[in-house]
Amino acid sequence: VSSSNGWCVPMIGFNALGHLTIQTLGTNGIYATSLTSPTLQLNQWTHVSMTYSTANGIQLFVNGSFAIRNNTSPNYLASGQMNIITVGTCLQPNTCAAGQTQIVPSQFRGKIDELKICSRELAISEAGQLAQG
Repeated sequence: VSSSNGWCVPMIGFNALGHLTIQTLGTNGIYATSLTSPTLQLNQWTHVSMTYSTANGIQLFVNGSFAIRNNTSPNYLASGQMNIITVGTCLQPNTCAAGQTQIVPSQFRGKIDELKICSRELAISEAGQLAQG
């Protein structure tokens, strides 16, 4: 997620070892949580879901199966501004790499299909249904 002010919060990406990573930004501007998935197979479609709630924190699902969670994520408040979601890479990668992020800019090489953003946390069964198409 990024804003017109030029900052960037990479939420889903790849770390330096090529592992899928999800993370949340804490209230102090330091990344509060980073979770890394098992290795994904190259040249194969992979369904990825990330959920967030104050009760369950962040959760990662790969191909409809629960992979990992951390329930110590902070409670986000709305910024009151329009924010831009950039898919695949950050508009200004130099700002994405700042701070404690484990996500490395420009690591994704592939195709993204059927992006969905929900206004609520998905249940485990719903994440599985999305992966089935």
